[in-house]
Amino acid sequence: MNMVQLTSFDGFAKQLIENGIDDSAIQDAGFNNALSALQKHGLPSPKNEEWKYFPLPTLLKQSYMPASVGKTEFSPSSFQPYIEQAIHVVLVNGFPANLDELSVVPGLEIVSRKKSGDHLSDDPVKNPFPHLNRLLSQDEILILFKADFSNNRPVHIIHVLHGQEFNPIIISPSITMHIEEGIHAFVIESFHAVKLTDALVNTAVSILAGKGSEIHHVIIEENLRDIVQIYNCNSIVKGNAKVQDHVIIHDSNAVRNTITGSLVDLNATYNIFGIVSANGKSYVDNHTIVDHVAPHCESNEMYKHLLSDSSTAIFNGKIFVRKDAQKTNAYQSNRTLLLSPTSTINTKPQLEIFADDVKCSHGATTGSVDEEALNYLRSRGISRDVAMNLLTEAFIGEVVQKIELDSLRSHYEGSALLSNKA
Repeated sequence: MNMVQLTSFDGFAKQLIENGIDDSAIQDAGFNNALSALQKHGLPSPKNEEWKYFPLPTLLKQSYMPASVGKTEFSPSSFQPYIEQAIHVVLVNGFPANLDELSVVPGLEIVSRKKSGDHLSDDPVKNPFPHLNRLLSQDEILILFKADFSNNRPVHIIHVLHGQEFNPIIISPSITMHIEEGIHAFVIESFHAVKLTDALVNTAVSILAGKGSEIHHVIIEENLRDIVQIYNCNSIVKGNAKVQDHVIIHDSNAVRNTITGSLVDLNATYNIFGIVSANGKSYVDNHTIVDHVAPHCESNEMYKHLLSDSSTAIFNGKIFVRKDAQKTNAYQSNRTLLLSPTSTINTKPQLEIFADDVKCSHGATTGSVDEEALNYLRSRGISRDVAMNLLTEAFIGEVVQKIELDSLRSHYEGSALLSNKA
């Protein structure tokens, strides 16, 4: 196995062939489109406005070993949160580990398949990482909720990130979810590092919500330590459908999420809620795009940050309302608690409205814990640490309560996201 270089993509195809990639993949239209984009633009520098505050050149290595299929001893139940009643899909370094073992659930199809030659919609200048994923991940996991699906069990995708003989490694999970008309689904993705300290995880997820369908999608990025996590999710929401993304980030060193929801038909709904709990010298960067294409649609967005030590968070939330998207309701809120004088938030809420009959608002607030409320609790005999936890629990509780799966919501109620915050 040979390392692949991320400083230049001129010889990238040759490097992949040397690593055993099928020659037919090189001829694929999607592969070549992605390769051309990377050869032209490369990975972003700090001069790129979309990556201005995320220290990508410092975090990334010059070369990585592509992750390969490997076996490891693990028990999914050892990972937290573990939802016992869920349908567990285990990916080890992006490769399926248990598809053959999954129970047959009527109306649910989970398979590994070759990627199609479709052209990527992402702008390679603003976000080239889906293109990099396209080069390194020739297969994808397809999760198809069919018209006869009537099971209320959630699908839990457990990403096991496991160390290999050669480091650093680059892991490239690729997932497509398709929810057919009128179906209700719940999907959890959680990332778990096992004996791995030096890796780039570059995940690409696509969601297509058919007419009248509903999907609740929870992304959990916890305890990833020194791993660089790049996560990309793009949702297409059809008429009368609803997609709700929920992002939970806790105790991870470097996370960059780019999450997009496009409302393309009448009466579609897209919601995205996020909780960021950061400490140490971590960087957590959330970019969201809500694109109102069709009229009579609604979106709601709320992110809350708890930042301590010398952590840095970035929030860039964009709402587009296209010319024909009349009667749009779109709301966005970003609120941050700075628990240390050396923690930092860079927030940039944005609205671009090209229609004239809409209700849209956005806002951002940043501050420290209310000393008056803190002193009130302490005057009742509560220690400062406990009082701080009570106030921060209350701060993020509004977002936690929006998790609709009872067992998952219960896991995050209380102090689960508050380590090192007192």
